[in-house]
Amino acid sequence: MNEKTSNIIVPWALGNGMPEEPATFKLADLFAAKNEIFIGRSPENDIWLNHPAVSRIHVSLRQKPDGSLLVRDLESTHGVIINDTPVDGEAVWNPETTLNLGPKSLWLGKDNVITVTRRGSPNLEAKDLTVIVPNRKKPILDHVSFTFKPGQFVCVLGPSGAGKTTLVRCMQGLQFTSGGSLLFGGHPILSNPTILNGLVGYAPQKMSLHETLTVRQVVWFAAKLRLPSDTTPAEIENHVDTALKSMGIESLASQRVSSISGGELKRVELASELVVDPSILLVDEATSSLDPASEARVMDVLAKTAEQGKLVLCITHHLDNIYKADTIIILADGKVVYHGPPRGACAHFGVEHLADAFVRLEDEGAEKWALLDSQSPVETVPAVRKLPPRRSITARFWETMRQAGILTKREFAATLSDRRYLFLAMLMPALFALILIGCHWNVNFSSTIMLTRDLNDDEKSSFKVFWPVLHDAAKGDGIDEESLNFKSQLGFMLGKKPAMRKSLASEELNQILNGAIDGTKTVFPDKIIKNPLITFKYLSVQVMGISFMGMLLGLTLMVRDGAIFPREKAAGLSPLAYLASKMAIIILATGFQTIIFDGILESLFHVRQMVNGLELTPTEYRVTLAPMMLVHWFAALGC
Repeated sequence: MNEKTSNIIVPWALGNGMPEEPATFKLADLFAAKNEIFIGRSPENDIWLNHPAVSRIHVSLRQKPDGSLLVRDLESTHGVIINDTPVDGEAVWNPETTLNLGPKSLWLGKDNVITVTRRGSPNLEAKDLTVIVPNRKKPILDHVSFTFKPGQFVCVLGPSGAGKTTLVRCMQGLQFTSGGSLLFGGHPILSNPTILNGLVGYAPQKMSLHETLTVRQVVWFAAKLRLPSDTTPAEIENHVDTALKSMGIESLASQRVSSISGGELKRVELASELVVDPSILLVDEATSSLDPASEARVMDVLAKTAEQGKLVLCITHHLDNIYKADTIIILADGKVVYHGPPRGACAHFGVEHLADAFVRLEDEGAEKWALLDSQSPVETVPAVRKLPPRRSITARFWETMRQAGILTKREFAATLSDRRYLFLAMLMPALFALILIGCHWNVNFSSTIMLTRDLNDDEKSSFKVFWPVLHDAAKGDGIDEESLNFKSQLGFMLGKKPAMRKSLASEELNQILNGAIDGTKTVFPDKIIKNPLITFKYLSVQVMGISFMGMLLGLTLMVRDGAIFPREKAAGLSPLAYLASKMAIIILATGFQTIIFDGILESLFHVRQMVNGLELTPTEYRVTLAPMMLVHWFAALGC
């Protein structure tokens, strides 16, 4: 039974949309006809939580005799948190505690009534937030305090090095701090960043989009990656349409990202973050490198996004359109020097133009203008983070495989739509094959060489007697020209062949043959074979070339998402899934290049053989084409 009430006030209720009326459910009614109830995004659940970050069937509840509830996580995408403790598998939900499911919170009261509302308190609060790093004299953040509410559009200003990016990292739960606190919905972000799962969208300063995809594909893949795995295709399409419409770019849906303007690019990036309906949207340098018209449009979009009930924080250096924000906060040397409405900043610094305020800050220092709630020293002790329990190996494996499948589809789509990359990927193996076969066009793979062997005992005995006589005859030692002995006759005959006599008389040949007689050298002719060195060199060049192509292809694929991966990792992307998707594309791409390379090489090799009147497939070249293609493929993958 679902009872709507208007007089229930829960102090930790934070809306990431406009304030909504809490819904209450009595345990007696829920468990009247069943022992187990289900909570999730599907309307068929006993408690329906209509938010894209909630899984279709997120958790189940069983009531224990003492009135507490046994919560079972049904392999949800964004997990389950009781108060500040993540749940692994099952956990007990006691009265007076909060069950957090994505952006939804369920409060179990002592009266056995579950109250459902948006998660957290109305505010994002910082109190004396301080970040100190070694080897730096001044803190990056120094006693920073503020309170931001849902529905506010906040611009963070300040000179370079003021601590703006560090502040954003704190809000993402990525930055270790030295003191102070940062609370989201009353929960400490710094010690337990898991409470932000699915609640924070982040658009970095550097554009991080696949330029060869269409606008709709970019947002669709973002939704596919971040929404729960049980989200239906129709639901994904609906969320994509809503995100595109909210950014005013639905007319650009079929255009490639590379063909749209800088301001439109930023709105595409924002749409990919808003597709999961986050509570907080962090935008780093939203208008950098934009023309004035595009800058104004982006700031209008951010203001309208805040009007929908989201907290929007935008870091910017541009001052022309900050008046569209509800609140600005100015940092200098890590300190808050102004926090209030945009139109009050000039009066605060006593200047006519806000740009002159930064000149005063540079000349007079931030100390004069610092708004410090506390001047007490800050303990330089980093906040102790709670390590969330990991899910079962099976659950993590299947989630990684799901992400890898989505990323592989995205990589495949991005590669197929990149015509220049495809052209170069096909040109490289074709060009190398032409160069290789051209360099070996007149090479005779059937040239022969002679193998030698050791002398046997009979041969050694014969050479031991015969060679000294022949060698002495060639040298002319002990020859009597009037004698008719064998040595003299040999000397006489060799006198007619001076070149042969010189060779036989050389000490080098004498040492070689004496070594053969002694058994220390192998010089006796054995048989003639086809020279394998030419074929080995030819095949080695093939392998080295295809390996280089594989290495170049892999490096290109790995580095082209350098700006995209950190943002998606912060949103829950598994590095293993990212690596698996890259490997899948590399396997396909190297296989494609191997087919082109070996296809051209094989065809031209047959032409070469026919032109030179040789057999089409000499056995000394290879056995068959298929094993050679497999070797080339593995060589490309190995690099």
